[in-house]
Amino acid sequence: MKKILFLFLIVFSSACFGEEKNNDLKILSLLNGMYEVVSWFDGKTLHEPPAVSGRWVFYDGKIMSSIHNRTNENKNKSSFKWGHGSVVDGMFRYTYTETLNVKGIDKSAKMNRDLPWSGMRTFKVTLRNNEIEMTSLNGKQTWKITKDGMVYTDPEWSDDKIFVERKWKRITPLTKN
Repeated sequence: MKKILFLFLIVFSSACFGEEKNNDLKILSLLNGMYEVVSWFDGKTLHEPPAVSGRWVFYDGKIMSSIHNRTNENKNKSSFKWGHGSVVDGMFRYTYTETLNVKGIDKSAKMNRDLPWSGMRTFKVTLRNNEIEMTSLNGKQTWKITKDGMVYTDPEWSDDKIFVERKWKRITPLTKN
């Protein structure tokens, strides 16, 4: 009887872990790609290119982001970030390891290399058909990703702690994992 119970536990746990691994691969197939900003809502105004622009890339565990905010012509803001991330056991974790932030225009522009946070930012991922929803562990940031693009929402974005909802279109084809 103990041998049968032991064998059952091994088979059952293998099936469960195999399903999680399969879900992680499905999540990665939707997440991997390059995205381009379509719109940027700051809680008051909807901005579109060329006033705002950007690209976000996640591929093979590497992440890169470029964001340009020209909504105030005298106070342009741009940020370039790169780092790494992973999807394991239904959790998306990522961090930026280097950044370059530029505020202002021409000779009055100021630069810094301040990272937006330290350590990994972790999101619980929910897979629904061909769509994923990722919610940060603190519940503030969300991503909704489909084959066509993604929407990122954060009520306290950047050092200014402002609301932001950015819509991105996918500009690369889906990957096969």
